Amino acid sequence: MAKSSFTLEQITYGLLVLLVFVLPLNVVAGSCVFVATAVVGLANVLLYGKPKPITLPPKVKYPLIALFILSGISVVMSGDRGASLYNWVWVVGQEAGIFLLMLYYGSKGHRPQFLMKTFLVAAALVAVYGILQYCYGIGVSDTAWTDASAFPELKRRAASTLVNPNILGTFLVTAIAYCVGIFAPLRGGKTRIGLIIIFVLCCACEMFTFSRGNWVALFWVLLTFAAFFYHRALLPLISGCLVVLYLCWNLLSHRILSIFATEDTSVALRWSYLESTLAMIKEHPLGVGWYGYRFAWPEYDFYLQNPDVIMYHCHNLYLNITAELSIIGLGLFLYLLWQFFKLAQHVRRNARLRWVRGIACGYLASLVGILISGLTDYTLFNIQLGMFFWLGNAMILTLYARYEEAE
Repeated sequence: MAKSSFTLEQITYGLLVLLVFVLPLNVVAGSCVFVATAVVGLANVLLYGKPKPITLPPKVKYPLIALFILSGISVVMSGDRGASLYNWVWVVGQEAGIFLLMLYYGSKGHRPQFLMKTFLVAAALVAVYGILQYCYGIGVSDTAWTDASAFPELKRRAASTLVNPNILGTFLVTAIAYCVGIFAPLRGGKTRIGLIIIFVLCCACEMFTFSRGNWVALFWVLLTFAAFFYHRALLPLISGCLVVLYLCWNLLSHRILSIFATEDTSVALRWSYLESTLAMIKEHPLGVGWYGYRFAWPEYDFYLQNPDVIMYHCHNLYLNITAELSIIGLGLFLYLLWQFFKLAQHVRRNARLRWVRGIACGYLASLVGILISGLTDYTLFNIQLGMFFWLGNAMILTLYARYEEAE
């Protein structure tokens, strides 16, 4: 009986590894693997009892439960409760599911490290495909994500396997954050060489996304790495930025400075989102419900005035959460991030294993990337990025719990 239980538990972990690898490559395949992982994990619980649980710190446990309940209850505020409920079950179900799978099946021994290695290998494949896609125009419309009148020199943007360039950009920023975070405490060897290769691939692909907000987020991630985790990288970082700006000044400067120019329809549209969302928040202080932004937005659309255009979010992490879940939802979300930040800091300062400290450094850097990119986009709306976000949170909890138990 015990042997069967161990085997089923190992199968669940193996499927979790497969999920982490497949999820960024194909969202449908990722969902299928998630369902299989959840079913096998549930079967293990029903037949043999759940694995030893991770004890969540109260300052994380109760706000997390409150945010989960609030997001579910908020469905009643949506303009289409059926669609919002379906989206909540499907999206939050998978995000909560991968969170729990990590806590119960990804926490033993070196499993967190192996899952992180799997994630980085998958990120390298995503980056390679994105680079080839940009260079050879594979499977992407040249004008799908670009204002041709504002950027006539920009012929195409890489999207790779992540739906659109901005979502790909945030994914790559997260992968780069973990690359540099893990690199910092290591001492030479093949692992560092592998991390450098993945870092270069992801940075090159990030360039080809032409995602302005994620370029800025990447700069702050690298600055955080150099300033707090690896001081020797500060001079190479400055030198590298100068070289890139020198070689690509015309295209990069035009693209970055356009953030503040309303002649770019993308920027003008995003400013209109912000104005519309602020009006939405003012009139709906309790929120418009989970996934309710798309149904409330037409009433506040003063820019496009086209009822056939669907806007799923307002391209701002903070305003979108506030619009859908109210200021209470935003408060709970930011409070949880602050608690995760403190746990990661604790692991970084006290863990004995360099890989564990590296994952904590990478998590901290990834938070910087998410919070900065969140000023110009809401890419956590994407189910792939949302699942990886909560997987990272669960990984920090498992490392913190393991460290506390070792103490």
